[in-house]
Amino acid sequence: MLCSLSIFVIASATGLATPMVAQEEPITEQGYEREELGVNAYTAPSIARIFQQLDELRPLPFEQLQREFPKASPASREQKGLIFGGLVADGFLIVEAERESAVDNLGRVLIREARGLGVADRVMRHSASLTELARRARRGDWPAVRKELIATQGDVEQAMVELRDQKMAHLISLGGWLRGLEISAGAVELDFSPQRAKILAQQDLVDYFAGELKTLPPTVAHRLLFEKIRAGVNAIHVSLSKATVNGLTLADVKTMHAQARELNLAIRQID
Repeated sequence: MLCSLSIFVIASATGLATPMVAQEEPITEQGYEREELGVNAYTAPSIARIFQQLDELRPLPFEQLQREFPKASPASREQKGLIFGGLVADGFLIVEAERESAVDNLGRVLIREARGLGVADRVMRHSASLTELARRARRGDWPAVRKELIATQGDVEQAMVELRDQKMAHLISLGGWLRGLEISAGAVELDFSPQRAKILAQQDLVDYFAGELKTLPPTVAHRLLFEKIRAGVNAIHVSLSKATVNGLTLADVKTMHAQARELNLAIRQID
């Protein structure tokens, strides 16, 4: 979501119109460890796939879809993970829209949030590249900026795997997917067509994250934020289920956009 979100789907980060099929890769020792911990095709490739989804929706109305970077971080580590995933999805929007002025702050905020997650050392392997994102953007080297975003999330995901903290990996991916869904649904709402709306039909991802939310430890699951997220993801599930036969209407897209936006606002709220 960062889980290499990569949200996100990151993100999924972020949901695709077609079922997501993992590419066959040689199984390494790290690969076995990732599968053992449940870090799989929905976490690792998902955020990178946000780019694919946003590519299909270009040109993106950046002014209508952007949001400010968080000025402070919450105390909860789980909430930090959700925010980190969402930030990577924000980065993908910046890259797709080629907004040079926003890249510098993005790099600083990503490093700050990685430090808050306790994985700064891992991310700092890319720190030179992250702090040079603005310079690369000024050169028009947007593929390099895209590459560093994906690499950064990959590093955070691997750090979580090594810490055997698979739940955090999934939360980062969830954060990327939710922000990616908000961006994508917003773009479709502003320029609606049935074909563009099909890109949002990601029932398999909704099912996946709804299932993951059920496995959270009780001390996390019963927090108000996660009860809200669980209810919100279930509501998105219902919206998609109703639209399965006839496709998504403009009203459906508006509902999904509002649902995702409400959840992302809650994720950033600091008590």
